[in-house]
Amino acid sequence: MRRKLIGRQLRVRRKQAGLPASDPEVIAIVGSTRTQNRLESGEATQLTFPIIGALCDLYGVPAEERFELQRLWRLGPATTWTQPRDRSVFGFDAYRELELHASEVYRYESTYIPGHLQTERHMRGLFSRNRDLEPEEVERNVNERLRWQRPFWHGADRRAYFLLSEAVLRFGCDQEQLDHLKAADALEHATVNYLPFDGGPPSGLHVPFALLSFEEESDPDIVYVEAQDSHLYFEESSSVRHYRTCLDKADDQARSIKEFRP
Repeated sequence: MRRKLIGRQLRVRRKQAGLPASDPEVIAIVGSTRTQNRLESGEATQLTFPIIGALCDLYGVPAEERFELQRLWRLGPATTWTQPRDRSVFGFDAYRELELHASEVYRYESTYIPGHLQTERHMRGLFSRNRDLEPEEVERNVNERLRWQRPFWHGADRRAYFLLSEAVLRFGCDQEQLDHLKAADALEHATVNYLPFDGGPPSGLHVPFALLSFEEESDPDIVYVEAQDSHLYFEESSSVRHYRTCLDKADDQARSIKEFRP
């Protein structure tokens, strides 16, 4: 999936540079139109990271972005990759793009209401408590999140499973927000469950994460973890299997959001 993101980003930059995929300079760098098409679609190629750098130079890609694209290309397939927060190439926006292409999304949260499920009042309160944000930035973030929510609430093509610690429901979840969670659970494509305190700490569920599944066999499932200073992506089958097993083990303990009593 990482190479698909790289391919899409290179396609965007090529179009911004006003170059067709068949441009002679592009083909001179990658070798053929077929290879160029495979690169931009994220399919396997024999291209090396200097080729990625050469394309970035041709497209006028900023130096920081060029560095990140080359760094991530060199990692090879099915690996864990990290994106520092202060580098924007594959941060949270990359997760959003991956989610749009997923057929199933599993999300576990231990502290916050998932962004998809927040009411406007709830998200406004969260952003307002961030002292690093000016009032206009709070407003911009609220509007952006509301736009991001719309596909989920208007009939998303993917199944969404949310599992919340009871702590999430106790941290400022008013009746309006609780009703909003129940409304999400009533959607045909969504399920919202929670883990009650009386069941004890859930096994293996120490940090929030999202697990994305894709329909195409060539697209491996991926786990996304938002750390304090970076974005982590796990593509190894063993890592993904570990996170999925933790979710499966929590099934017996989980309860429907409809059963929650403040």
